[in-house]
Order: sequence, then structure tokens, then C-alpha cells
Amino acid sequence: MRFDIFMGRNYFPAMRSLWTWQNQSRGLWSGASFSATRALVIANVVCFVLQLLLEQMVPGFVDRWLALSRGGLASGFVWQLVTYMFLHGSLLHIVANMLVIYFAGRQVEQILGMRAFLALYFAGGLAGGVAQVIASDGGIVGASAAGFATLLAFTTILPEMEITLLLFFVIPVRMRAKYLAYGAIGISLLFTILPSGDGIGHAAHLAGCLTGYLFARRLGFGRPLRPERMLAERRAREQRKGDLSPEEFISEEIDPILEKISRHGMHSLTRQERRTLDRGRERIEQRTRSRESGVLR
Repeated sequence: MRFDIFMGRNYFPAMRSLWTWQNQSRGLWSGASFSATRALVIANVVCFVLQLLLEQMVPGFVDRWLALSRGGLASGFVWQLVTYMFLHGSLLHIVANMLVIYFAGRQVEQILGMRAFLALYFAGGLAGGVAQVIASDGGIVGASAAGFATLLAFTTILPEMEITLLLFFVIPVRMRAKYLAYGAIGISLLFTILPSGDGIGHAAHLAGCLTGYLFARRLGFGRPLRPERMLAERRAREQRKGDLSPEEFISEEIDPILEKISRHGMHSLTRQERRTLDRGRERIEQRTRSRESGVLR
């Protein structure tokens, strides 16, 4: 297993979190300590049983008061942003969500800690709920958005971990965690852009994915995106140029540009090369002024 962690300002906190996870992993299996992941799974199961009872005793109560909807929020039922996460549309729905939350959540909780994991879970659920309300005016239930946030945090923190996915709950498929993330994001994005009418909250899934990824990245995990790498490399080059002495700067930066001008003309220079020439001119002028002020003294 290889950990790809962004070597940035959050590198050391990320390493400490991984070290804590590796040294506390036995507690995960022994069950000796409190687990927010297990508590969430139990809470969801209990709420599902209560949901079934309520639907039998008071028909329409769950859909009107507890499921998330655009109309409910417009009526001021803001608690629906939380209650909808603990409701499910079917037995298969809750089983699938609880499997994701349990297997990904226990890893994420051990690495990030209970508070950060709970913040991630509910942030993903809230983001998913808002996204689905914007995308659709129907009622929304399920912990899928929170589950997808947990899953993407897991795949961002441990992208190279080998996992076994039970396709259709039957066919075992081994893959690296990052490929599961690619699939989850791709499918969610595709059916958010091209609605399939399958009754699945793909916009909620996508928002949960983005929340989980950004949450993990904010804590220092995950590989930087290409624009971020280019920006970091550019800043490093600029810093290095600033540390060069005037003689080194002229030798390493100015002379190659002057040689290019002599071969291809001034019009061949890029914008960056022109800026480098301007900085070189400024350095020479500053050096000349400092020498002249020294002579006058």
C-alpha cells in the first residue's frame, strides 16, 4: 500500500494522522473504543425501522415532515436537511449505503478522528441535499451523499489501497481505491448532466463526492491537481530566481535569452522571457545605483 500525500504545508499533519491510524488500527477491530461509524450505522437502521412504523401509522407524515424537498424548505422545514439523511427508500437502499459508510467510514474515522469524520459526514449530507433540491423538486431521502463524501475522502487519503468491490453484491472485483473514486464521480456527473429518470439523486451523489474530496484535500491529503503543480513549480522557480546573485542571474537567466535574440530576433521571445529581461534590467540598474551611492559616500 502506498500513500500519495501532497507535499505541502499540511504534509506533516497528514503524516501524523496516518501514523495515528496505523498505531490505533487494532482498536478499530476490537471495538474497545467508541466508533462514530458504528453509531451512524446503528442510528440509520433504527431510524429506518421507525420510518417504516410511521409510514404505517401516519401515512404521509415522513414525506411531508422529514424527507427533504424544495417545498418543505420553502415552508421553513429546515430540519429536513438533517432528517432526510436518516431515511431510506427501501431495504436495498439502506443496505448499500450502510456498507459504504461502514467500510469507508471506519478507515476515515481512524485517520481523521471522530470530530473531523462527523464534520465530513454531515457536510457531505448537507451539500448533497442542497444540490439535489436545486436539481430536482421531488422528495429526497437517504444517506447516499454522506456516504459518497466518506468514500471520496477514503479514496483521496488512501488512493493506492487495494480493495475488493462486490459488484452487484456477488462478483468480487479487486482494484485500487482511486479507480472506485473515478467511477463514482464519472457516473454521478454523467447522470447529473443527462437525467435518467431512475429516481436516484445523482446530483446529491456528485455533491457528496466533491465535498469528500475537498475535505480531505483541505486536511493535506491527496495528490495536487495539474494546475496546482504548475503554480507550485512556478513559485519555486520565481523563488530560486530571487535567491540568485546578480552574476548568477545574468549567467543562468539573461545570457540564454540574449543568445536567443541574436539567433532569432526580439520577436521570438515569449512573454515570460520579456519579463525576465525586465527584471534583469532592474537588477542591473539597482546594482549600478548602489555602487554610485557608495562612491559618493
